[in-house]
Amino acid sequence: MTAFDWRRAAPDEVDRQYSPSRFARKPLDAHLADYAARSAGVDPATLLVPGRPLLVYVHGGYWQRLSAADSRFLADDARRRGVSLHAVDYTLAPAATIPRMVEECIVDVVAIAARLAPPRVVVAGCSAGAHLAAMCARDPRLAGRVHGYALLSGIYDLRPLVVTPTNDPLGLDDASAAAISPLLLAPETGGARVLCAAAEHDPPEFVRQNAEYADRLRAAGTRVDAVVVGGRDHFDLPYDLLDDRTEVGGWTLELLGGGAR
Repeated sequence: MTAFDWRRAAPDEVDRQYSPSRFARKPLDAHLADYAARSAGVDPATLLVPGRPLLVYVHGGYWQRLSAADSRFLADDARRRGVSLHAVDYTLAPAATIPRMVEECIVDVVAIAARLAPPRVVVAGCSAGAHLAAMCARDPRLAGRVHGYALLSGIYDLRPLVVTPTNDPLGLDDASAAAISPLLLAPETGGARVLCAAAEHDPPEFVRQNAEYADRLRAAGTRVDAVVVGGRDHFDLPYDLLDDRTEVGGWTLELLGGGAR
């Protein structure tokens, strides 16, 4: 079978390969409703306990939808594990550029870590959130502050999106997309470990990019674990982050020191 080549493919086929909802096990609206239902009524202040290990979550939504209010669905797991949980809010496109989003995420992580003084910090992100987390990892302000990055179903080369409707509010061209593509930049994680995880029911292009980014980091000396998680799709993989029965949760909790007891 010939590998998919986004450079030669028709724009509608590129769009299909970069549309995770077309590969998911249930409709996108049902996934989004689950996020909202699991996050409803959660007081974010109760999830932030000074001195506890901290999981920072950067939401996805292709840089143009969702929010921190939709992203506290791990609240019960965090309380059970004795882990502080912080969901990052960042300005969405078209009101903000992706470089501005990256900067907002970095400033947010620095601030919450300074406020809580956690012994261990893991920054996790899914989809566009994984991209933002990978970009954050390159910034020296987070070196030594963050112990691990859990990158789920990420996109690390943004150039294929230029020909798709996803790009309409982003306004990227080939050059600006390349400039914010971790897969094309010098690998840097500030000494932190990295998990690159894709889902069995992710689009093949997401699985490919996951593997290629892990290989690039590994070649640069970063300690990387790369997995494709069975039985999960692009939208429910984040539920594993604090579940020690899963590969993703086991990795995250190990980096967090197992959580407070």
